[in-house]
Amino acid sequence: MSANMDRRSFLKGATLTGAAVAAAGTLGLAGCAPAKTQSGSATAQVTDNGELILDAETFMNAKWNFEIPPDPVDESEIGDTIECEILVIGAGVSGLITAMSAVEEGADVMLIASSDGPVSRGGSNAAFNTKYAKSIGIEYTREQIEPIFQSIFAANSFRLDQDKWWLVYDKSGEAMDWLIDKVEPYGISVCIENNQQDGGTNWWDGGPLKTLNVSHSFVAEGNNAAGASQQIVVEALSDMIQKAGGTIEYNTTAVQLDREDNNTGRVTGCVAKGKDGLVRYVATKGVVLATGDFSQDRDMVAKYCPIALPFGNGGVYDGSGLKLALWIGASWQKYTPNAPMLATMGDEVLPCRWWAEGALTTFPGLLVNSKGVRYSNENCTYGYMPYPQRVQPDGCAFLIWDDNWVEASAPWQSDRIGGEPRDTQEVYDSIAMLFDPNTDWTTTDEYAGFDATMAESAVKADTLEELADGLGLPREEFLAQVERYNSYCETGLDDEFHKDKRFLIPVSTPPFYGIKNEPYTLCITGGLNTDIQMHVCDSNNDPIPGLYGVGTVVGDMYGDVYDYKVPGINLGGACTTFGYLLGKNLPAGKW
Repeated sequence: MSANMDRRSFLKGATLTGAAVAAAGTLGLAGCAPAKTQSGSATAQVTDNGELILDAETFMNAKWNFEIPPDPVDESEIGDTIECEILVIGAGVSGLITAMSAVEEGADVMLIASSDGPVSRGGSNAAFNTKYAKSIGIEYTREQIEPIFQSIFAANSFRLDQDKWWLVYDKSGEAMDWLIDKVEPYGISVCIENNQQDGGTNWWDGGPLKTLNVSHSFVAEGNNAAGASQQIVVEALSDMIQKAGGTIEYNTTAVQLDREDNNTGRVTGCVAKGKDGLVRYVATKGVVLATGDFSQDRDMVAKYCPIALPFGNGGVYDGSGLKLALWIGASWQKYTPNAPMLATMGDEVLPCRWWAEGALTTFPGLLVNSKGVRYSNENCTYGYMPYPQRVQPDGCAFLIWDDNWVEASAPWQSDRIGGEPRDTQEVYDSIAMLFDPNTDWTTTDEYAGFDATMAESAVKADTLEELADGLGLPREEFLAQVERYNSYCETGLDDEFHKDKRFLIPVSTPPFYGIKNEPYTLCITGGLNTDIQMHVCDSNNDPIPGLYGVGTVVGDMYGDVYDYKVPGINLGGACTTFGYLLGKNLPAGKW
């Protein structure tokens, strides 16, 4: 029985359980709620117009449709059986690195993936004390990093596994040095991104929004943008795995994990569907889930990260690998809700990743909501700013600046440590593209995330009144706000939100510019309950024999939000470091 069929039968009829009604009502599923239903001592009431009235017990005991496992695969439909030592499911960064590391240790590795090739997003890879970092004078001692990590843990309410962070600190340099050496024959080199320093002039100082200069980015001829070229790495890894004796089968989707003794014993492999139908893969040493996040499954988001629902369905994965594990007894991570990876006002709106403060800053000019008034200190890390932005009327914000803003904001730093600053006129001209009706956004690399919808909201005006009208802002409130803001720029004191005077640049020189922006979800971090050796665990924190997880599958890496204090820790830590260590240790049975 398919998952969809199971969902329909689960939600149909007058015998619907109270838990099911809770799930149905939360998701707005129509035509499935009886007038009244009982769940233990709790009763879920449904009004005459179909509105579900929940109580706490019904809500807490609700079972979501994705938690109901489908019927086992029909054994008669399975064709070939393929044996290996290590089976990796997923061809992103974490899966490919795990596979390559294991192949290098002499393991017989099979990697399957539902994609038609290697996949990646972004390109920021956190690593501490690599050979390259030391060569340019960047090194974080344990004494220096301890208070920084402690502040990160505290900022996230200690809702994370601290030991995983220390594993990243201890081993990421080794893992990244290994990866740098691996991709070098492919013409790929590395740089370190120039990230937000929050007023600090050196990598070791700065304010509370400072991000660490640990984000390694791979670049090559034709792919030279720091923080955006990870695809060249996964393509190289895919090639080297196969040349080293590993096997990769793309367009092959795992549909069932096989666990012995009625889902109480060892995970022995999986059943997957490929071009020739169903195939059973048997792994003698372990199965590794590297299947990505769950941001495309709205039901999973509603249960595990409801705070992300207003930000829309970002990401690219539907949690299919996570569901496979849940269905055979794996436990969800210990801390919920999961931490969303959010973004707003990044380089897809303006080239602020090359702002004088470095990458990961939001737009630090004048920012107003749809009522024409400010609502926050604009100087912020763009992982934090989506929250106050989303609760504004219509969940949007408007970026406001004048013709002098680019010049007054100079110098515009390079995207990497040690790089040449960007030419101020080039920055001005690139921003002007936003207001050129002839710009073809389908082919523009400068703003890869910018689309025609956003371009339509870009307004250039000779007067502030015209700007307000063009953006749909109330004139009186907006003009009064600009007047107040400009007065703060004159005095250097922001009496509303106390923004650093470095960013108090007046909106006074025509023409004036404005653009509408909405925050969005990049992905949702975390998933399964995993330990420090990447075992997937049950609800008692006991490892499920034979099952491992790497990458975004790893639970409890982040707390309240993915905050970018250690930029690239997802790719560099959960994907690269953990994948490298698992692949290196699993063949010998050390883990």
